[in-house]
Amino acid sequence: MMDAANKRMLFVSGLDLEVTEETLHAAFIPFGEIIQVTLPPDPSSSNRHRGFGFVEFEDTDDALAAIDNMHDNELFGRTISVRRARPGAINNIGVVFKAESLVSGNKDVEMNNGTEPSGKDNPRVFLEFAVDGRPSGRVVLELREDVVPRTARNFRSLCTGEKGFGYKESRVHRIIPGFMIQAGDFTKGDGTGGKSIYGSKFDDENFSLDHSSPGMLSMANAGKNTNGSQFFITLDKTPWLDGKHVVFGRVVQGMDIVRMIEALGDKNAPLKPKKEITICDSGIVSNN
Repeated sequence: MMDAANKRMLFVSGLDLEVTEETLHAAFIPFGEIIQVTLPPDPSSSNRHRGFGFVEFEDTDDALAAIDNMHDNELFGRTISVRRARPGAINNIGVVFKAESLVSGNKDVEMNNGTEPSGKDNPRVFLEFAVDGRPSGRVVLELREDVVPRTARNFRSLCTGEKGFGYKESRVHRIIPGFMIQAGDFTKGDGTGGKSIYGSKFDDENFSLDHSSPGMLSMANAGKNTNGSQFFITLDKTPWLDGKHVVFGRVVQGMDIVRMIEALGDKNAPLKPKKEITICDSGIVSNN
């Protein structure tokens, strides 16, 4: 059985050669305190790494959150793999190795950080964001139709626009760095509008899922049973929202785009992003 120290060490592979220990640290620090970041050097070059590295967190839950949000995500334009490192892997890297020898065989790296495993048939949708009118990246979200089918169906329909209205061309109107980004007001664009496919508002479905990590997708509201179309994506753990806002999905690809949007926010002026950010396209992810 792994001890706690080993559970905190992650093996990150598929890295672009432009990635440095500093940029790797910046990509993973939102999930918790980091003890060390290591990029083993390429023995055949004095200034290159080998395309993989190690990130050690202080807390096991933070390491799980990093796996949940960064595995199969993009960094510097390349899809990276994030898994638990085998015990002692960082000290046992030879000139020739197989990646499989450096990662843990534990299946729980695929778990959804404190929630139940995602249903394999859950739909995935995408939001394409533009900054000042320029397309800037896609975020893919898994909708937990297995837990909150009514809420998931609302969001999916607003992504496709199948009811004649939806998210396309609407604004990201609120950004609070370290907390969340909020969007979905396609009627007024300032956080006072929006509507659901069921009418102006619909009731809270349930609170089975928690705001357990960055990248959770949750309904914005104006109090109990006031869900419409507005939603937010968390930028950190936000447990004080549990039982008050309905979590209905999570980011499965494009967390780097979410972080890019976060960087355009100002805690002192959350309703005034530094640049105009819109959802320029949205829809269903095919072949899911």
